[in-house]
Amino acid sequence: MLGGATDPATSSLVPFSWACLIVGGVGCFFLLPEFFAYLSLRDTFEEICALDSRTEVIRRRKEAEDAAEALGPGYRSRLLGVYLNLEIKPNRRWSERPPKNSAQSISWWSNPRSKISVILPRLNALRKVEIHRALISLTSLFLAIIVFESIFGGFDGASRSLNDIIIGNPVQSHAPPYIDSVSAVIALALSMLLWMTTPANSIEEDVD
Repeated sequence: MLGGATDPATSSLVPFSWACLIVGGVGCFFLLPEFFAYLSLRDTFEEICALDSRTEVIRRRKEAEDAAEALGPGYRSRLLGVYLNLEIKPNRRWSERPPKNSAQSISWWSNPRSKISVILPRLNALRKVEIHRALISLTSLFLAIIVFESIFGGFDGASRSLNDIIIGNPVQSHAPPYIDSVSAVIALALSMLLWMTTPANSIEEDVD
């Protein structure tokens, strides 16, 4: 049986463990409903696309189109392909191809239609310009701090290990460049999150 909080050797990890539990619980509270909603929409979409009956597809086209709208451009292209095979006239707003430069005219900073907003389509807050810019700013700031600390050693010219701070060891100074395992994982996660704030693919995808 593990000693847990009663083990003096691991007592320093208790606050960190509670923090992970709280952050993970809050994250699951917001992300799990989105995940299950995504699965439900995807199952409905795949079920309709697998139908061979033109009449049945027409009857359920609103379900398919709503699901494709929420899931993203790739699914809209697939639905257009199904329409083409079954000789169903596509929705007018889908069949019109926008100008090629329309998606490129909006900068990364001002385009809230990011990769993460497409992955989590029901999380409407990610499509707000203010939230999008705040996410870019905070992610860039924290990533810059870790990179600056690792390469240049911070303002005092010495790098410190987050791993030592978390496990409760005496914090030692290291000559830069230096990066510990925890800082590397956090930097990787922040880099991935920053990449996911970049603009998603073009809003409209047509089928030739």
